Amino acid sequence: MKNNSHLSIPRLVLTLIVLQVGFLLLLGKLFNVQIAGDGTSRESAGHMLSSNRLSKVKRGKILDRHGAVLGLSRHRLAVYADPKYMKADPKAVARKLAPVLGASEAELLAQLTRKSKQFVWLKKGLDYELHDEVRTLQKDIRGLGYVVEQQRSYPKGSLASHVIGHINAENKGEGIEYQYNDYLLSTQAGGGQLHTNAAGAAPIDLLKNGDSTEDYGYSVILTLDEYIQYIAEKELAAACQKWQAPRGTVIVLASQTAEILALANYPSYDLNTADSSDEAKRNLGVWLAYEPGSIFKIVASSAALNEGIMNSDSSVFCENGRFRLMKGRVIRDVSPKGWLTLEEVLHKSSNIGMIKIVRQIGPQLFSDYIEKYGFGRKTGVDLPYEHSGNLYTVKHWDMNSLGAVPFGQGILVTPLQMVNALNVIATGGKLLRPYITREIRDHSRTVIKKMYPIEVQQVLRPEIAAQMKEILVGVVEGGSGRRAQVEGYRVAGKTGTAQKAEIGKGYTGKETMSFMGFLPAEAPVVSIIVMLDEPKGARFSGQIAGPLFKAVATQTMQYLKQTEFSVFSASLAE
Repeated sequence: MKNNSHLSIPRLVLTLIVLQVGFLLLLGKLFNVQIAGDGTSRESAGHMLSSNRLSKVKRGKILDRHGAVLGLSRHRLAVYADPKYMKADPKAVARKLAPVLGASEAELLAQLTRKSKQFVWLKKGLDYELHDEVRTLQKDIRGLGYVVEQQRSYPKGSLASHVIGHINAENKGEGIEYQYNDYLLSTQAGGGQLHTNAAGAAPIDLLKNGDSTEDYGYSVILTLDEYIQYIAEKELAAACQKWQAPRGTVIVLASQTAEILALANYPSYDLNTADSSDEAKRNLGVWLAYEPGSIFKIVASSAALNEGIMNSDSSVFCENGRFRLMKGRVIRDVSPKGWLTLEEVLHKSSNIGMIKIVRQIGPQLFSDYIEKYGFGRKTGVDLPYEHSGNLYTVKHWDMNSLGAVPFGQGILVTPLQMVNALNVIATGGKLLRPYITREIRDHSRTVIKKMYPIEVQQVLRPEIAAQMKEILVGVVEGGSGRRAQVEGYRVAGKTGTAQKAEIGKGYTGKETMSFMGFLPAEAPVVSIIVMLDEPKGARFSGQIAGPLFKAVATQTMQYLKQTEFSVFSASLAE
């Protein structure tokens, strides 16, 4: 075999020479662009960066049901400099930049004289209207550049903050901003692609060329009503402060559609600030799982009526206010009561009477109705982090369950689950799926997605729902809910006080107080729940939650009288 080793060395040398020449040419090119150039290439690179930033999709708007803007994006300028590359006198540059950037000469000079730095920010968050002035400065001053950044703005500040939410750079966040992130960043043009002119040349600056809005993502139109939301937040905050309650929730539903017209939480936070606590950001309406107390009594009462086990005049003996359920377990009513009808059990909110009713129903049938009303699972509302609640004591039924669940202890529900269960009675026995987004539109206002009322199932016969409605009217007109009366309207509702259990401590005396109701009772328009956690200064929920319900309901109905009532009465067939 012939030995070709003498040929391998020249070939290797030739290959190395070619690689070295290529590397030197690349270095020369980089040197010309970054250091030795006259600024043209650098300016071109800076312009490309700006154009790329401009061409990104501008996050879509979030609006209330009437078009009031709750969230939108604006373009802002951020100006930077390369002190090492800048040849002009820093003092002269600072003097020239100060009036445009709105910064002091001393502050700018300190940045411009940092020769150890190749990149420094001079000013961020500049109004985009200064674009032309900044661009002129960039052409005149070597080493100066800018980028266009997107800034999310919330014109209403803290209004509906828990619903709107936010999203961070990792695409994690809260509320509608997180739930509909993909839609808010979507466009018909392909979502974030460059927009070029007819010749396929440089990207078009959509903010400077005509009225095009193709760089906007889709708009999300909520079911919320800005004014009803304002009422709910204002009255909730006032009540929490008056009664020293650290937390609270108000939810207003459109009764016939289950659209959420308001979802207010206390404490709240301003979406335009970044220093809010995690507690303030929690959407308690869907996130908080709590023991509901006596408002839960609608479940057993309606089940007994719907199954024909009892009627509204059927009586149970309430043991004169003290009932020994088992050894070591005594159930007490607030005041002694003897024989009460089913209707009176609700009017007077007797825990003992409710236990007697559930005994007649039986644990399995009672459990079936609890689930029919939607407890133990998420409602399906289009908001993130919804809690499903907890029905452990129902699924593991024993004497302790009998002594708690009938009157809303020992189980966990969310405020939204609870008001949606009440709404079954307002709709003639139908369980609807609550929702908070009406529709999604693209930049040309074409509807991309529209939401409609969805019937989950029929829970009660219509005549039983009507019967329950009249019983609940009696609670407000002659029972524990008198302070929830609204002038000019019949209100159907129920009070609820629940003792709070703490891990390892049992019931410690802290309470959650609620009232839920709908009106007008004869043709329900809105269903409302109000809940205050750990209020102080009053013993009964009727004293605390009743007046809060009244304040929200009164102002809501006054407002609706001035608008189109029919807007909240959409048919399920629409």
